[in-house]
Formats: sequence, C-alpha cells, structure tokens
Amino acid sequence: MTPLRIASPSDFIELMPFLLGHTPENSLVLHGIVNSGIAGPTMTVPLPTDPTHWHDVAEAAAPEFLTSTRERGHDLLDVVVCLYRNPQPGHSPEETAHLLGHMADWMVNAFTELGDAPVKIVLGIVGDKWWDYACDWPGCCEGEPLPAGDHPESITAQLRALGRTPGPPSSEIAAEFRPTDTAAGRHRQAIEQVSATHARDTSTPRGQLLARQRTLRLIDAALQDLRTGKPINDETAARVILGLNDRRARDRALSHGPDEDLPYERYLWANLARRCVPPYTDLAPSLLTLFAWVAWRQGDTVTARHALREALDTDSTYRLAQHLHTAINQGIPADGFLDICRTTGREQEAEDEATLRNH
Repeated sequence: MTPLRIASPSDFIELMPFLLGHTPENSLVLHGIVNSGIAGPTMTVPLPTDPTHWHDVAEAAAPEFLTSTRERGHDLLDVVVCLYRNPQPGHSPEETAHLLGHMADWMVNAFTELGDAPVKIVLGIVGDKWWDYACDWPGCCEGEPLPAGDHPESITAQLRALGRTPGPPSSEIAAEFRPTDTAAGRHRQAIEQVSATHARDTSTPRGQLLARQRTLRLIDAALQDLRTGKPINDETAARVILGLNDRRARDRALSHGPDEDLPYERYLWANLARRCVPPYTDLAPSLLTLFAWVAWRQGDTVTARHALREALDTDSTYRLAQHLHTAINQGIPADGFLDICRTTGREQEAEDEATLRNH
C-alpha cells in the first residue's frame, strides 16, 4: 500500500477522524509522529467548558502523553496538537480561536519544559474553520474552511478507497451512555424513592452483604428480561444503580456474563448510566466503568475510552476506571483482565457465603 502523504495542516485535520475512530468535539488531541511514519500514538482529553481550567489540562496532558508513549515503546520525533472547540453561545469562531490560542501556547510550553519531543503543529478547529497557531505568516492559516475531502487525491478520498470510514462525532458516541432530559424526572423520582430503603438496608455489615446479593440477583433478572425483550422497570433500575456503589457488587458484576451476553450487558449498563441524572450524577462512575469494560471486551476501545473519561470527569479518583483506561491506552488485551475478574468474583462470592453462614 502506498503510504499516505501528509503535506499540510488540513491533511492532519482530515486524517484525525480516521486515526482516532471518532470525530473530536471540545477536545484536546495529541498525536505523536514516530520513526515508522505518522501512525503513532494518540490521546484525546476533553476540554473543560470553563477556559480557566485549560492551563491545568495542558500541564497534566503533556507528561501523561509522553509517559504512556514511552511505556508502549514509541520513540517520538514530533507532536501534533489539535484543539477542537465548538463556539459557545455569544462567541464567534474568531473569539473562540483566540481563546484556543492561549491553550496552544500552554501546550507548546508544557512539551518544551519536558524536552522529550518538540511540538510540530498546533491546530485549532472551531466549527467549520481551522487555525494553525504555529504559522508565522500574518493572516495565513487563520479561519480557513475545513477540507471538504471530496477531491480524488484528498486524504479522505484515499482512505475511503481503502475501505476506511471516519469515526462518528464524540457526542454521538457519548449519547449511548450520557443522561438526557428525556424521562429525567421519572428517573430522578425512582432513585429518590429507593434511596431511603437502600440506606436503611445497608446500615449494617450483614445488611450490606444481603443488599449486594440482592443487587446481583436483580442484575441476573434484568439481563434475562432483556434477552426476552422486556424493558427494565424504574424501581429495579434504581435499586441496581444504588447497589453498584458497593465496590464488591460492582466487581462481581464486572465478571458477570459469557461473551454471548455482552450485547445485553452493554445495553443494561448504558441504560442505567443514562438514568444517573442530576443530582445523582455521582452514581454514574460504576455504571460507566462496567459499560466501558463490556465495550472493551467487544473490541470497541473508542467507546470504552469515552465512557471511562466520563467516569473520571465525575470522579477523578475512581480507581477501576483509572486502571482500565491505562490498560486500554497501553494496548493490553481484555482477555487477561477477564480471567482475573472471574477469579476474584468467585473468591468474593465464596467469602460472602461463608460470612452469611457464620452469622
């Protein structure tokens, strides 16, 4: 196959949705150029809505990218930085691009201080226009229209000819597991109604153990209903959501089903995550992590990364999400984790049964 020739910043912009498996939105994307060509490591980090947090993102993202790159054995030549931002209400593309210019400077400074690889290109993609912050010519590469990709020699045309398709927008991926206003009141009410009973039931160690077993039985029943086309009722959903904040229940659910159950598990965890509406968004990380685990087992690492990022945005200390995110970024196959999870699940089940017998 003839290697793709990336000759301009707009070529990189065309390449990214194919390379990443998704079309970024409101994100920082880092791409490393390695000795073998352009297909080096990538990392996507959400850009906070509030620009005052961007400097912290830059300071954290640069060392994280370099560390993960070294751990995967890559020798970086250069780094390409892409900043994606949809204009906020009342902001023009030009004003948004000006804000991104500060982030561009912070990213260059962060990599310069680390000294491992220079930043070759810094691009801002705002709406349907792009800016190249590394271009020194006044007025050049400012507010250029995004490449249409319809030229027969374009990067898009070349990749499509090879059977490749660009990944969907990030928001479309997140819609599978992110809460919306649809039925939000009903979901909120269900969690409210179950919360008091759940708190009372889990007020003692024995109560916690019994609640854990009930949660796992409810998960089994919900999966059986899904296999036969039955919907998940609101009370059951609320009880499982609350029950999975028990880390042992979550770990047992992690090792839950065989491969043929994965589509049903994926639907279940996504459905429950969408029910974690305000003020119950802090209940979502366990569901998002379980959803990401299933997506990873299915080979859908793009969606898994998005879900884990969402979990960590909600709780940056959620360790299982951290571990899974690191493993995926390092290219570790899910099969090895699956054996560990199933062994741990069996051990925890035996411990719980022994505890019940002795009390």
